[in-house]
Amino acid sequence: MNRYRQILNSIPERSGEESSTADYLIAHFRSKACDYLYTNLGGYGILACFKGVDNGPSIMFRAEMDAVDVDGTVAHLCGHDGHMAILLELSDILNLNREFRGEVWLLFQPAEENGSGAKIMAKEIDDLGIKFDYSFAIHNSPGYSSDNIIIFPKVYAAASVGVELFFKGRSSHAAFPEEAISPCGAIFKIINWLDEINKQDYNEDNFILGTVVGVEIGDSNFGVTPGWGYLRVTLRANSDDNLNSLVDRLIYFSESAIENDDILMEIKYYDRFPATVNCSNANSIVKRSVDSVGLKTIIAKEPSRGSDDFAFFALYSSASFFDIGNGVLSKGLHHINYNFDDSVIESALKIYKNIIYKTT
Repeated sequence: MNRYRQILNSIPERSGEESSTADYLIAHFRSKACDYLYTNLGGYGILACFKGVDNGPSIMFRAEMDAVDVDGTVAHLCGHDGHMAILLELSDILNLNREFRGEVWLLFQPAEENGSGAKIMAKEIDDLGIKFDYSFAIHNSPGYSSDNIIIFPKVYAAASVGVELFFKGRSSHAAFPEEAISPCGAIFKIINWLDEINKQDYNEDNFILGTVVGVEIGDSNFGVTPGWGYLRVTLRANSDDNLNSLVDRLIYFSESAIENDDILMEIKYYDRFPATVNCSNANSIVKRSVDSVGLKTIIAKEPSRGSDDFAFFALYSSASFFDIGNGVLSKGLHHINYNFDDSVIESALKIYKNIIYKTT
């Protein structure tokens, strides 16, 4: 296991709780000759800068800090320990070799898994007056070998939002269900509507998806007809406009499903992610670097359905978020038996070094 990843892997922390991880990273950068070091950005976020010998572009590379909680086990089952290790290895190189133009910023972002970290961190960086000409990030991708680099021409990841619908009617004795105002009918109508939405054919531009992630109706009391219920769904689309439209459609249909039932509905939103949109010029830099170091480029046929809050950094700069294979036989992300392939670190370093020292 990579020396840095071994340490980071041993201190996994949930989103927003990355204090030990931050302490380790801060100690590392204080031992280096970085020109600027900012801490506690967006929570426990860290930003370190290395300046080159001449004027040039400002380039940022992002890594995530948080682990995931899978079935009560908190572990780096998404590879964020490996992503951080890439930037730590890169910092060692930058510390010894400043023969590049411009500035290189190494950004360690907290709370990626719940979508709360990047939005705050990007705003605080902007408030500091720090600007990036280019922003780059990678994610490991199970199912591909580590010499495969997957570039997404336009949209890398879908916009998404969690929607919680709470329905309040009236309960009754289970022997007299006709006296209740139950949310069951409305909830089932909405679930069926989402199922029909998902059956439609979509292309890259108009893709939408609604996934039921939780249903809760009444209590475990066999003598009571339920008078309340929750429906929790995650909505996705390949553009922010399409996601907003899907949210409006869901709310409109939900209101129509209960309009004659004297049921109150409350709505809450969670984990909002904008679409992560790549820029063609940043993608071109990645493609040239991949070709230069002898790795293989695969052009993605469609965006990832998953979401990522790197989108907030892409709003402020020319950005490219791309994937590196994590092994053909690798278990999927967030799987309890997932394991990060350290050869991802080697591939990423080759690309990043080429971007810094030769391409930009």
